[in-house]
Amino acid sequence: AGTGKTTIAISIGATISTGGVFPDGTRAPVGNVLVWSGEDSAKDTLVPRLLAAGADMKRVHFIGDVQEGGQRRSFDLAKVISTIHEAAARIGDVALLVVDPVVNAVAGDSHKNTEVRRSLQPLVDFGEKLNCAVLGITHFSKGTGGRNPMERVTGSLAFAALARVVLVASRINESGTSKRIFCRAKSNVGVDHGGFEYDLQQKEIEGFPGLFSNHSVWGQAVEGSAADLLAESESDNDEGEAV
Repeated sequence: AGTGKTTIAISIGATISTGGVFPDGTRAPVGNVLVWSGEDSAKDTLVPRLLAAGADMKRVHFIGDVQEGGQRRSFDLAKVISTIHEAAARIGDVALLVVDPVVNAVAGDSHKNTEVRRSLQPLVDFGEKLNCAVLGITHFSKGTGGRNPMERVTGSLAFAALARVVLVASRINESGTSKRIFCRAKSNVGVDHGGFEYDLQQKEIEGFPGLFSNHSVWGQAVEGSAADLLAESESDNDEGEAV
């Protein structure tokens, strides 16, 4: 906790919802965003963060619990991917699906390669069918500092292997101050190094006096591999997240 992985995902979604500009200067294609979160409340946490990030809320849709036989039950992503397909078809122009945490998409043992690949394949198919990005959020395992970032992702190696791009968020202690970096640890579709500094700041939501929420502020570009960039922080902390 504390690196702002969900806030970063919200920032990416907000940028897509408005056709805004990414940190590297490229303009995002305008599209709709689907968000499923097993950890944060849409009303109390995600909506304020989206508003702070300047999202077009008409283009953001939340996946919630399921109504079944008059009873509400937790949304099991592995069992109802077909329902998401139907909803996405009705919404149209879906450009991003956020799954937080992605381990909740795994019906079986998240430490077994075959079960992880089988469980995540419907998400891969979803992205390919709708031509949209699927962004899953997870953590590093504790006590894995100094290892290859791909080997640090919690659970099976299949989480990192199946993803086309793996991005890492980390806090780096430097000369008594703390900076944050968001960098590429793997990419099968482009360069696999470098990234950007970022900060997490609070702001008052426009139109809602007294309501404050976190949002990400992008900084300058950084160079180097994820392993080298993370090595700067290993002597001070073992904090990082994978996206």
